[in-house]
Amino acid sequence: MINDKEFNWKTLTELFFEEAKKQLDKPLLWHKVNNQYKSYSWKIVRKRILLLSSKLIQLGIKKGDKVIIISENNPNWFITDFAIMLAGGITVPAYTTYTKKDYEYLIKDSQAKMVFISNKKLFLNFVPAIKNNKEIKNIFSYEKINHSLNKNIIYIEDLWKEKIKNKDVKIKITQDDPACIIYTSGTSGTPKGVILTHKSICSNLIGSLDIFKNINFNNERYISFLPLSHSYEHTAGQFMPLLTSSEIFYAENMDKLFTNFKEVNPTYIAAVPRFYEAIYKKILNNFSKNKILEKIFNINLNLGKKIYLNQKKFLLITRFFKFFFKIMIDNKIKKIFGKNLKFFISGGGALSYEINIFFEAIGIKILQGYGLTETSPTVSCNRPELNKIGTVGPPIKGVEVKIATDGEILIKGDNLMKGYLGKEKETKEKIKNNWLYTGDIGEIDKDNHLIITDRKKDIIVTTGGDNIAPQKIENMFTSSDLISQVIVFGDNKPFLIALIFINNDYSKKNGINNEIDKYLKKINEKLSSTEKIRKYMLINEQLDQKSGFLTPTMKIKRKKVYEKYKKDIEGFYN
Repeated sequence: MINDKEFNWKTLTELFFEEAKKQLDKPLLWHKVNNQYKSYSWKIVRKRILLLSSKLIQLGIKKGDKVIIISENNPNWFITDFAIMLAGGITVPAYTTYTKKDYEYLIKDSQAKMVFISNKKLFLNFVPAIKNNKEIKNIFSYEKINHSLNKNIIYIEDLWKEKIKNKDVKIKITQDDPACIIYTSGTSGTPKGVILTHKSICSNLIGSLDIFKNINFNNERYISFLPLSHSYEHTAGQFMPLLTSSEIFYAENMDKLFTNFKEVNPTYIAAVPRFYEAIYKKILNNFSKNKILEKIFNINLNLGKKIYLNQKKFLLITRFFKFFFKIMIDNKIKKIFGKNLKFFISGGGALSYEINIFFEAIGIKILQGYGLTETSPTVSCNRPELNKIGTVGPPIKGVEVKIATDGEILIKGDNLMKGYLGKEKETKEKIKNNWLYTGDIGEIDKDNHLIITDRKKDIIVTTGGDNIAPQKIENMFTSSDLISQVIVFGDNKPFLIALIFINNDYSKKNGINNEIDKYLKKINEKLSSTEKIRKYMLINEQLDQKSGFLTPTMKIKRKKVYEKYKKDIEGFYN
């Protein structure tokens, strides 16, 4: 339970208004306007939340009504989310990459009463999904839109000029009320609406805050670029900054992200493993262009690894050289992210050991954590004072973790979801005796750090009866600049095969088969006989969201990949 002595709030709206009292004139949100970052103070954000919630009540929003947000990250997303909650509604975030079919499913499943949408392009994609919908009468737009749709469309900038109405209308919100319904990515079938209450998210915030208890948060700068429609960014990038004295800067887009890093100078960054993999490959590629620089870089990297792996040794000459290389190489790499970066946070998937130790060796901490949408989302995370690479850290405060007899990770705590929307059977299968069955396989080490080995449903059982975790093998390929993705198959087969998707930049490179052969040989040397990749297929196309092979959070839909390449995969065994 939330500790009333430490915190004076029990809901997310109370959290915002309690913090706003202390911060009124300070900047809170930053957004690019005419190529310059413009700030929105706590006072302005507070006023707009009150205005919008008043308007929602005026338009007939009742407690428990669902409201969809379709938008890139920006100040209006933040304001809309809090206004919906304040009016007693429930936020239903949608990905901007959704198709007409996705939107139709979301509207029907959530029974939404209203929609917020950011721009004309998204509006035109969304319109076909609501042509025959009679429930949604009002649409708010963050951009001026000309339309012929038989709906009331309100331009949000016009609303900011109005005066607050219904000042005395107060919707009673309790900690057990739903705050949002976030849909799962659908890697294993139809997306499910995860109902997260104010209590589940608030308890997660308090538990997550404990991770950084030894850090004196002061004037922090957070840059938000992962989609707010995902529970990871929703909690870590919207609610957590309110508790860490952070200003939130919204990145323009992924293409301008590194420009924004230099403009913003963030003090901490939350991202997914694919982000770190891309940076890792880019850095290696840059140094490989000059043989002398490449050699110096590798010496520096090996020294960094030695110091990390042997903390008490290498105290004199090794550390002297490492200090020299820090000035020469490490600091230049760090400047990619601005001048003030303290640490990275990684979640939303498994980060490979090689990439994590690479960043640690050049003096950048990546604190890897673990969570699920159903757990609001954080379950565990490494601490800045003890970053144990290869693990996802100890459970956060208020969360219990245990390992079932078959290796499945089970979670208990106030951070658990209320259930899946309209899916009582699936909810009962997921939560039994207050324990959430994650579907992930793992173990707990002697330091109480959790180690994730694989997804239960992804475990490969060969005809020889061997249980093999494909994720472990796939992660070993992430350090190659040549490869964008690898998927391992072999369930109910005598040996493992791999589909290797070649990075676009190298698809026409001469001798690529030989290079992949050599790389695969090195990997196989590190694997047991049953884990070795016996055959593989090179593929010169990319898995992406448009083709439907990746979720919005960059997770691979293995079943869909198998269906496309079934003939090739089965051909390996004929």
